[in-house]
Amino acid sequence: MARARYSRSTHRPVLHSFGSGTDGWAPYAGLINVKGTLYGTTGVGGGSGCDGGGCGTVFSFNPKTGHEKVLHSFGKGTDGSYVLAGLIDVGGTLYGTTASGGIYGEGYGTVFSFDPKTRAEEVLHSFGNGSDGQSPFAGVIDVGGKLYGTTWNGGVYGYGTVYSLDLKADTEKVLHSFGNGTDGKSPTADLIDVKGTLYSTTAAGGTYGDGTLFSIVP
Repeated sequence: MARARYSRSTHRPVLHSFGSGTDGWAPYAGLINVKGTLYGTTGVGGGSGCDGGGCGTVFSFNPKTGHEKVLHSFGKGTDGSYVLAGLIDVGGTLYGTTASGGIYGEGYGTVFSFDPKTRAEEVLHSFGNGSDGQSPFAGVIDVGGKLYGTTWNGGVYGYGTVYSLDLKADTEKVLHSFGNGTDGKSPTADLIDVKGTLYSTTAAGGTYGDGTLFSIVP
């Protein structure tokens, strides 16, 4: 039997290694492609603040040139800190969440927008005002001009929420607070939209205490 031949690929599997200077480190989330440019986030790094190591970044990567660029470093003022979720693109504007920071300080988090052209970052909502949720580990999705997401904790019962953010009216609304019975606790994953119904999971709670799969109609 003839031996199979394997050609050595000239493609470099590693395109960029984080941790060189202020380019950020610990990219927990994946990437999105916007017209050939990749965009992502790092959980920490990027400059000063957050114990001197930086509070996370938004970065771009050009697959053709192999160039990575930090577009925004978190931790300057109340713009949020510790980015665990990825980004979405809505009409050329990127949207995401930070798990901490914002107006009310560490442990609360934000929803933010970012313009890749101007590099302007704007906090759209700071969590921590009453029972609106805290620490959005997951990102947001866009459904008909509104953003939807989950928070890890906070809400009426302290075990997380499903929330909406109306971009036109600039209002945030809690659609469901987890922890009332066996409906689940501590959602960490992104929502998906299936014909107007949102689906996701919780990391704990439920009948047996080990998490749930849930749906909600906004």
